Amino acid sequence: MQIRADETFGKCGCGRSPTGNCIGWHALSEEAYKKAKDEYDLNEWRKTAGDLWFVGGSCTGGVESDGGEID
Repeated sequence: MQIRADETFGKCGCGRSPTGNCIGWHALSEEAYKKAKDEYDLNEWRKTAGDLWFVGGSCTGGVESDGGEID
């Protein structure tokens, strides 16, 4: 089943949407919902981990100054 998510959908009434807006998850079976939620949570975790790891363009979180040193 393809899940349609766009700005034409309104607020979520079923409580399943992680965004607060309807993304069609009300039509999913319990098993399909759990799988979609796990995938969503994993992708959000990956985004957060990536943002934390590569702060300032470096895996150490520092930003290079003009002198080539890490601030």
